This record gives sequence, C-alpha cells and structure tokens, in this order.
Amino acid sequence: MKIVTVIPLKKGAWKEDLTYFTAQDIPNGSIVVIPLRNKKILGLVVSSEDVALAKSNIKGLSFNLKKISEVKERSIFLKKYLDSAIETSKYFISGKNDGITSLIPTVLRENYDKIAKFKNTNLTPLSAPLSLARRGVGGEVKPEKLIFQAPLEDRISAYKTLIRGSFALKKSVFIVLPTEYDIRIFEESLSKGIEKFAFAIYGGSSSKKIIKKIEQIITLAHPVLILGTAPFLSIPRYDIGTVIAEHESSNAYKMIAKPHFDLRFFIELFAAKINAKFILGDSLLRYESIARQETDGLNPMHPLSFRINFDGEIEILNKEKKFKILEDKSLEEIKNTTTKKKNVFIFSLRKGLATMTICKDCGEIVDCEKCGSPLVLYSSHQGKKRIFVCNRCETDLNGEIVCAACGSWNLVPLGIGTDTVYESIKENFTKVEVFKLDKDSAKTAKGAEKIIREFEENPGSILIGTEMAFFYLKNKVSLSIIASFDSLWNIPNFKMSEKIIQIMLSVIGSTTEKLIIQTKKENDPAIMAIKMENLLSFVREELEDRRNLDYPPFKRFIKITHLGDKEQTIKAKKVLEEIFKEYNPEIFSGFIARLKGKYATNALIKIDPKKWSLPEISAGSSIDENLLQKLAALPPNFDVFVDPEDLL
Repeated sequence: MKIVTVIPLKKGAWKEDLTYFTAQDIPNGSIVVIPLRNKKILGLVVSSEDVALAKSNIKGLSFNLKKISEVKERSIFLKKYLDSAIETSKYFISGKNDGITSLIPTVLRENYDKIAKFKNTNLTPLSAPLSLARRGVGGEVKPEKLIFQAPLEDRISAYKTLIRGSFALKKSVFIVLPTEYDIRIFEESLSKGIEKFAFAIYGGSSSKKIIKKIEQIITLAHPVLILGTAPFLSIPRYDIGTVIAEHESSNAYKMIAKPHFDLRFFIELFAAKINAKFILGDSLLRYESIARQETDGLNPMHPLSFRINFDGEIEILNKEKKFKILEDKSLEEIKNTTTKKKNVFIFSLRKGLATMTICKDCGEIVDCEKCGSPLVLYSSHQGKKRIFVCNRCETDLNGEIVCAACGSWNLVPLGIGTDTVYESIKENFTKVEVFKLDKDSAKTAKGAEKIIREFEENPGSILIGTEMAFFYLKNKVSLSIIASFDSLWNIPNFKMSEKIIQIMLSVIGSTTEKLIIQTKKENDPAIMAIKMENLLSFVREELEDRRNLDYPPFKRFIKITHLGDKEQTIKAKKVLEEIFKEYNPEIFSGFIARLKGKYATNALIKIDPKKWSLPEISAGSSIDENLLQKLAALPPNFDVFVDPEDLL
C-alpha cells in the first residue's frame, strides 16, 4: 500500500497538496484521477511512500484517506514543464496548485484523454548544437540566451532566417507573445511559405479549433513554428530548439490576479530546462533586460538599436498658461489633415472627462466612499449629463456632489481624459467622423475591432484613444497628437520614465507624417530623447539612477501588502517589522490609504538579486530559504508580490 501526495489540476483554494492511497507503484510526475468534493478531477503525483513509513503521519490526520480512482497510462506534460511551473510558484511565493493550473490551459486539462491519444512523431531532441549554445563555467554546454532590440520589421526578418535555420536542423521554434493581437501580427508576417508547419494558438479560440491545432503540433514529424501565449508551452512538442519571448516589454506578461506570475520568468526558466536557445525581443526592451548584459551576461543577438526610425516630423507644442485641451496649432493640423482625407489619432492616458477632481476650498481629492479610489468624471446620455464613476468598484454618483470633507461645491476637474478630448473635437469639427476607443466604449475585443474597422474605413476621421488603441490599430495614421504629455508623470511608479518612452514609441509606430506632443515641459529628458530620435543616453542615465537608488535590476523588490482596519493595520506594521527585521523592510502606507473600508500598508524588501533567483535564470543564484519560509507563512490577509510593477 502506498501513500501518494497529489497536486490537484483544478483551480481552487488548495493551500496544501492532497494525500491519497493506492496499491499501485505510481512514479512521481504521473497524472491520476482523484475524488475531490464529490467530483473526479486530474491530479499530479509529486511523491509516494510505503504506508508503513507514513504510518505516524496517517494517525495524525483528522480525515480518512481516499483512494486514487485511476492512473493515466502516461503524462502528456513534459516533466521539465511541470518542474518549471513548480519552481516559478516558489519564486513568486505561490501555491503549487495555483502555479500549475495557471500554466496549463483549461482546454488541455478538460480534454486530457482526447489529447493523450495523439501520438508524438517528433523524436526526443538531442543536445542543442554548439551553434545554439554557450559554454559555461567548467566547459559545460549551456543554452544560449540573447537579447534582440530592433525595429519590428528587422526582428521579423531575423526570425524568418532563424526559423529556416532551425527547420534545417530539425528543430521547432516557439515564439511566445503576450496577447492574441500580437500573435495575429506575427502570424501574418511569419507563416507565409510555411503555412502547413505554422500554428497560432491562444485562449480566445474555440476548444475544437485549439484541440485540432494541438493534434497537428503533436503529430507532425516536420519541425513546426508555434506562435502562442505562455501556457501553450505545455503542448508536448519534444524538438523545440528556440524559445523567443517577443514584445517582452508588454505588461500583459504580468498576471494581475494570483499567483501574480511574471510569465517572462517562467518562459526563460522552461527554455533553460529544455536546453533551448532563448531570445528576449522588442523594439525597446525593458531596462532591466538591457542591464542583464552586465548582470547576467546576456548577449545581444545584433547590436542593440536605440535609434527611432521615424520619417515624419516631431513637434513639441508648449502649452499656454490658459488651460486648453488642444492648442490652436493642434486644431489647425487636425483640420489640414482631415481635409486631405487622412486620419488622425489623439492619445489620452485615461478614459473619462477628468482623471481627478479636487475641492478648490480645502484641497481634498474627491474619492469613492466605498473603496477610496479617486472618482473619475464622465459624460453620459449623449453628453447631456455628467456623472462621477469609480473605475475600481464601478460605483457612480451624480455630477452635482459636494466635497465630503468641507461640503463645498467648488470642485475642480483636473487632467485630460478621452471624454474631454472627444467633446472638444466634436465642438470644433462638427462634420468629421469621430471615434473613441477606451475600456468604456469597447467592453470586448470584438467591440474594439469594430471601432477600429469603422475608423480606418472612413478617410479623414479622428480616433481618440488610450493605450488600448495600440493593440488594435492596423493601419498607420498621418497625424498623431499626445494631448497631455505632463499627465503621464502623475502616476507614482518607479518605472514611469520607461513607460512614458514606451507610450511615445507606440504612438510613433502608428504614425507616418507628424507627431505633436502638447506639454508645459518642453525640455523634459524623455521628450528630448524622442526629439533627438536616439534613446541611448536616456536609457543609460535611467539605469545609473536605478543603480544609485538600489532599484531593479540592481536589487530585487519583494512587496508585502496588508489590508485591514486601523487596529489591524497598527498590529500588521509591528508584525512586519518584527518578522522581517533582518531584511530592513521599508514600511509605508499604500497610495490609496483606504481601500474597501480598509487601510493598505506595504512593506518593501530590497534584496541582492543573486539571493532571490534561480541558477537557470542567473548563474550562481538561489532562493533565500529563510526569507521564503517567512513569506510563505504570512496569513492570507498579506499579499506578496515579487518583482512588483509599482510600489503603490
């Protein structure tokens, strides 16, 4: 008789692995069927021992052990994939169940038996050729890791060459992309001529289509090109010789909900475990990726390009003291462009009329009473009525509210939102088609695609949009305007300068003739870097600032967040100070102090990256087991974020 420890392959609040018994010898890594809550689900076996050895532990259990219902003939999942998921869970202080189920698409779990019948005709790969590898300390062969920063057209061209070379070596290529839209862009460019061997796969497709593609990927003897999101790396293809994380600067790689994984970490870890060549690619890589030339010895695939290839004109408009949504010169350029039946894009950072409202008498910010977030002013009913809406909990209030602190009516809206720009454009251009794209105007991808299609089919029209527009614009516009550059700096984020550059590059990438930037800070370093069309000095200075401030990538950030009432908050601060005293945590209130009637408290731990990483990611690294134990033992009302995007 054996006692078997199993990770359930179903999302749920399983804090610990589950225990079952069986008469069979079941190897670790096997897939089994287990009874759980009156249902039968798949599980992954992680350990097994004789009942005689486990007798003392069994006596201490407060429940009766159940029997494993079925043992699958074989696991369709690569052991190295499951190992990567478990180690990623450890890195991000998450339960193994959360990690594995997040990294195996539902369609694979729910159709396991059907997929298990597909016969692999691709052979287990040999060691990577020396041309695809690098020699490490002691002469051992390690998978090659590269960074690739170049314009999209140049990257596409290089990938075509790489794919042909890989196919000649009987190796498959997996290009991981953050979104369905990215996958479509690359599929259109890279699948020509190899349509039979190129597969685009993502969660938005029907289960039937996904299963059909999985069958083709598994059964084809010829090497394949797979373009997909990170969880589809779980498809058991044994000959993958190159893994590319494309558009690696995208925030879509970061999981907002638990387990808060940064999928770029997992992709790199899995590539290393299968001895595949690994490439990080983008027009402008994250600054920490650029710094890894120094910290982790990543080599450029080609010399990094910091030049901006823009054939049009960049004009900086110094905003007048008198508040204007669009300067006279901007309005004139819009008129000239639309008259010529050319399209215009106006970028605004946030949706709504005003991104923040303050009381002019007492200076209090108008916040949501339920969750404490700043209320955003919107127009409704064809612009005839104005309302305040909380973007966090969706509470809405009449636009005629008074200040909660002093009762004043003297409320002043600040910031330029998409609705503000829309109203201004409609007022100035009554005969021009105007479209708006943000999360309110398009609730779904199909809704966004419809807006873009109508915009692009109407020459001489205007589109007002947030960052969301960059995911859907297919054709470039003649004129783009950044309505309020200064508002970009209003977000308290230690990576904000990097984000601003990325936004401006996205606008430039969507424009052919002219970009106008409206600002009161015409000498802002980010604007000057864009104006000079060379980002090298700007990136170097930013990295040097981060080094001096002990910011990533020179320190690893681990943020702990606690939510509670005033009494709980005081206690939590003391607990955090005591538990993590040897790590000198910085403890501070959250950006929004009150959240859903509770107070947010953050503790920030800065640690040497070598003490919180894995050898496959950074040579000579390990996880600080003492810190891991302390973080893992925190109660559920503490949330842990490794490599957080911000410190709010």
